[in-house]
Amino acid sequence: MGLWHNENRTSFLIIISVLLLVSLLWFAFETPALNPRLEKEKYLIEQRWDLPKDLNEISAITWIGENKLACVQDEQGIVFIYNLDSMKIEQKINFEKAGDYEAIALMDKTIYVLQSDGKIFEIDDYTKADFKVTTHSTPFSEKNNMESMTADVRNNRLLLMSKDEDLHSKDKMGIYAFDLSTKTLSTKPIMIVDLKDPIFLSKEKDDDDHTHQRFYPAGIAIHPKDGTIFIVEGKKPKLLQLDSTGDPLILKELRKKKFNQPEGITFSPDGTLFISNEDKKAGGNILQVELD
Repeated sequence: MGLWHNENRTSFLIIISVLLLVSLLWFAFETPALNPRLEKEKYLIEQRWDLPKDLNEISAITWIGENKLACVQDEQGIVFIYNLDSMKIEQKINFEKAGDYEAIALMDKTIYVLQSDGKIFEIDDYTKADFKVTTHSTPFSEKNNMESMTADVRNNRLLLMSKDEDLHSKDKMGIYAFDLSTKTLSTKPIMIVDLKDPIFLSKEKDDDDHTHQRFYPAGIAIHPKDGTIFIVEGKKPKLLQLDSTGDPLILKELRKKKFNQPEGITFSPDGTLFISNEDKKAGGNILQVELD
């Protein structure tokens, strides 16, 4: 009887030890402080451009070459060509009446501008005085609050994300493709970002439950070298990096003092990262950022 009791006690202790080990491993993976993907990443702001009043509400940027960025702002149907060397707006392209313009992308000589209700404005050969503007509808609407769009040059398409409501799920963020050959958008996402991924666990010290945070995409860009995807959030400034299949790699917190409201993001062909910030009071800016 004593031997049986000792054997059972030993088995019980082994089971408890295994459970404790599993719990510790789970805790290390799920806890932001111990999960390497959730560590605060270092970055360096290499240069800052303070923008003129016309771009206080800058909402998106895209690289167009010759050290220039094409920009849009929330309220005006104007594309602003900003020269990083001269630090001036050198051209204004009036393409539409006032609206809520949130994203911009370039494919060859065509500029695409995304309105928050999902409409895409195609500015064909923006370099010409007699450029043509075509409007494309998508399945999105104002409730989706569309703020993110970028050109996927390798696949001849635009990638879009909603800021608020996804087309299909509250717990996932879809990345959708607008085919530039057919000028249509598929309602089936090409990538899905799971908001239940441990990378989105809360980092607040007083949040004992480590609840998942909602992420609100405000801008998206593809790294020209490795194809990874970068998404910026403006509400609580963050920078999310995904691999080329949509799996989260790193979530970086951005200091509010430097990134007041990041809305736009783009890369130059050599991989230099630019992030634009909206600021109605202090004025908008563009930051050149180096990531570790």
